[in-house]
Amino acid sequence: MKTLLLTIDAWRASHASFAPDAVGDHTPNLAALAEEGTVFSQAVSHGPATPYAFPSVFTSTLPLDYGGYEQLSDERTLVSEALQDAGWSAAGVHANPWLGEKYGYGRGYDIYRDVGEFGLPGLERGRQFLLDNFSLDSPVYRAAQSLYRTVQEPLRMLGGGDAAEIEVAREALEKSSDETFVWTHLLEPHAPYTPPKRHREAVGVPETDATPSQLVTRAQHSPEEFTEREREVIRGLYAASVRHADEKVGKLLDAVDDDTLVIVSADHGEALFEHGQVGHEPALYDELTHVPLLVRPPGGATAEQVETQVRHIDIAPTILDYADAERPDSYRGRSLRPAVEGEGIDEKTAISEVASSATEPGRLAPDELQVAVRTPERKLIHANGEVLAFDLKDDPEEREPITDPVGDDWDDLRAVLDDRLATIDIGESEGVDRDEEVQERLRNLGYID
Repeated sequence: MKTLLLTIDAWRASHASFAPDAVGDHTPNLAALAEEGTVFSQAVSHGPATPYAFPSVFTSTLPLDYGGYEQLSDERTLVSEALQDAGWSAAGVHANPWLGEKYGYGRGYDIYRDVGEFGLPGLERGRQFLLDNFSLDSPVYRAAQSLYRTVQEPLRMLGGGDAAEIEVAREALEKSSDETFVWTHLLEPHAPYTPPKRHREAVGVPETDATPSQLVTRAQHSPEEFTEREREVIRGLYAASVRHADEKVGKLLDAVDDDTLVIVSADHGEALFEHGQVGHEPALYDELTHVPLLVRPPGGATAEQVETQVRHIDIAPTILDYADAERPDSYRGRSLRPAVEGEGIDEKTAISEVASSATEPGRLAPDELQVAVRTPERKLIHANGEVLAFDLKDDPEEREPITDPVGDDWDDLRAVLDDRLATIDIGESEGVDRDEEVQERLRNLGYID
């Protein structure tokens, strides 16, 4: 058996075609995969952005465990390390600067590739022209990409960084034997929402004088200034970017056989003007923490949909269960295999947390601590010295906080919140160095100015 873990950056639960109440049919390739798998409609990320979410995906621990998320402590066992101990090989590929080896994410992999990003301020219009008129596989696009990297990043070129995420993952799947784990992370539909013209036309995105990148950058900084028409453009660009991601996924799924375990999720969601935000600056509302999750086991699933709440910390234990590999003692989650095979599973409260500011993303800041505890019906958010309560059934958009929630269910949720707050110990920021290349990539993605 092989295992493919596919994560998609900034992908809202509302924009997964296989999810209940999906907004549009934007992921047909993944919807086809879902016909053979199990959809978890109440899946929760433990953090609102990549650096806060991925520790839980890979290590089945909470973001602020073991010294926090600036760099993964050796006390956290990555699923790749656990599989390596069981005799598996592993290949990982991504293009997100938060997931570099210097942060601890490359442990346990035989191949770990950061393929980077083709983009540079001042070249956005040229890049958009290429996307509009040529596929990512076309000789013209690839030649321009190669030339760009030859000029700007010769060291990465020598390291083979001109490959795309899908190509590296496909090759790993096609050339590997059984007992191989492949993880790939797609940067689309992450801002700046620059999908090819064919996807913009399919969604019906109105033309504008500004490039998508310019418009999205303005939306991230001044969302309150946008007209309703401009908001629709942003939402359309995002939807078209989701379509673009699904198109790339389709090419990867062509290399997946029936005996491969496939798990698909987002690291986090994306705000599209909810709560005064475009993007995913530190906040714990559902548009950022409610994510798609799909499990296609070898031979197909018994259960088509599970409404019981599950969490990102359940992903690594699920992979190890199917691999018949030993589960590390540090893991907090549980395997979802029983649910996939049609058995009931217990509801577990989900904890999401972050302790960073919008101006210094990824840096630990004790005064910026936010913690949310959630069930499908209720949610508490501790932030700015107060606790907000939301009834997710009556107020799913979290617009009307309850000032004085009463009842046993609320008391139980508050006890979970209090317990978590009591166990968090945020030390001084380690301040992991980011070289200028990483800084520039974070600027291009809208994380820093």
